[in-house]
Amino acid sequence: MPAPNSNMTPRQRVRLAYNHQEPDRVPVCLGGTAQKFCRSIYQAIKEHLGIDDDYTLDESLDELGNVIHYHPKVLEFCGSDFRHIQINRIPPADPDENGVMLHELGFGLKADPDTGITHMVGHPWQGASASEIKAWKMPDPSDPARVVGLAQQAQALRDNTDYAIAAYKATLLGVFDMACVMRGMDAFLMDMLADPQAAEAALDRTLEFNLGVYSAMLDAVGPYLDVVEFNDDLGTQDNMMFSPDLYREMLKPRHAEFVSMLHKKAPDAKVFMHCCGSVRQIIPDLIEIGVDVLNPIQPLARGMDPAELKAEFGSEISFQGAIDVQHGMIGSVQDVRAETASRIGALAPGGGYVLATANNITPDIPLENVLSLYQNAAVLGQYPITDIA
Repeated sequence: MPAPNSNMTPRQRVRLAYNHQEPDRVPVCLGGTAQKFCRSIYQAIKEHLGIDDDYTLDESLDELGNVIHYHPKVLEFCGSDFRHIQINRIPPADPDENGVMLHELGFGLKADPDTGITHMVGHPWQGASASEIKAWKMPDPSDPARVVGLAQQAQALRDNTDYAIAAYKATLLGVFDMACVMRGMDAFLMDMLADPQAAEAALDRTLEFNLGVYSAMLDAVGPYLDVVEFNDDLGTQDNMMFSPDLYREMLKPRHAEFVSMLHKKAPDAKVFMHCCGSVRQIIPDLIEIGVDVLNPIQPLARGMDPAELKAEFGSEISFQGAIDVQHGMIGSVQDVRAETASRIGALAPGGGYVLATANNITPDIPLENVLSLYQNAAVLGQYPITDIA
């Protein structure tokens, strides 16, 4: 639902916000890294709007069952200021007798029959030594099939629309995330302390793959972008998955190399990092290596109070997300309004905030609450931000 009396283009609005200036209203994002609708929510909204898609839904889902391609009317209704480009996925193999599809990286994908949500199963590097990980044959990250049509898509968005253009890798595996999937999370976290050679080997290979995939994508679309997104989930609800010192030793140098490449190949774009959970302790490190936008700002995680983050870091990094999906979106429509008002009030003054959910919208969130979120965002997000509690 577009904001009343808007007088800026979406691209102008987003750029001003990312540059810590106040646009006409708080920008809104639907789509991209962990800001998506699950299949059932998307279908319900299409029905609410009377939309009949002209493409097959199964071809518009990421590997975890969330929607990556949206009908324009859905994006317009929600007031999204962004249009996303996803690198083409290499299709997984057909399901085996157990319903498991083999991903190109060697792990399996299996859909939950009740929720439709897909889970990753199996760990190709489980039990492997550092030398075996180094020698493991990785898929070609620069496979030309990954970028077919992307340049034309990006140029068309730039030339024919005024939306902010974002690009990301919809497979949702960053440097750390991919190491955890390939090795097994428990095993990899233990490796970081007990077998650092294996951990370093795994991180080198996952960095290599991510550098290759993103480099291929940005060679095609980098000059057209307003933002490039990547992810690595480093936090839990109560703390980081490992110590900040271990982050600085093992992951920060690799993230720094990766972020530097993104800035080099998309020089006019902001670099957006999705990092769930309680990660306040390393926000200064993320700022130092060049992350411009932090997502999802999980507000109920320890230390992630949006008002405190804004006061401490708001002049140095932008925030995107923060709408709580654990409780705030589950209750009544009045709860949703209060949630929206609270996050806008804390994060929007002075710019530096894009409104989005703090993770994907799942089947347990009522449709009326989803509609309420975007309706309230359009009204409450008008600048100047006043007392909207």
